[in-house]
Amino acid sequence: MYKIFGNKDNFAIEYKLDSSFENSTYAYIRVWIEGIDICEYNQNQKCECDLYPILEWFCEKIEFILGYDAFPLPIEGNTSLELIEKADKYEDDNMLEFDLWYAAKSRWVFNHCWFSVRDGAVLPSVYFRRIKENIEISWDNIFWERNNIIFNSKRGIYLVKFEIFISILKEFLFSAIKDLENKIDNKEGINIMKKQLMILDENK
Repeated sequence: MYKIFGNKDNFAIEYKLDSSFENSTYAYIRVWIEGIDICEYNQNQKCECDLYPILEWFCEKIEFILGYDAFPLPIEGNTSLELIEKADKYEDDNMLEFDLWYAAKSRWVFNHCWFSVRDGAVLPSVYFRRIKENIEISWDNIFWERNNIIFNSKRGIYLVKFEIFISILKEFLFSAIKDLENKIDNKEGINIMKKQLMILDENK
């Protein structure tokens, strides 16, 4: 049975552990934006991935997602997608400047987009970043089409109120971590994630 946090008609995160193997950390995950599961592809194919690295990524990057982590390059854009697209157009004959530019961009992307922990799964490219009193959720999956993978929503942007996002993310993370705690032997990793999430307990 899926566990859902939030409202599908606005924003929600949903997951269901794969029960095929007793100690598996694989799960079906769904992110709902205005009634559309942005993780679903090829009409009704649900996204299945290793849930552990997803949880680990959220816990490690929580301060960047919720905090004031400005885009590090001298360009302007209203959304994460615009900033990345403009950054990718940069050219410089000076290899040091070129490398520094793309290193800064890549570092920011790793801190805001969970795609780096997909581990071979068909996971949508989704960014999370704070804009004043909102969290911007943006996604761009057009590049998947070269592999004949068509997401329900190829590209989009949605703003969630900061407090609502924190509430939903917190419930999702604590629930999923508790579920995995009973399935794996890596208690140290679980305890590290719990400590990293202490920042959310301060938001009451």
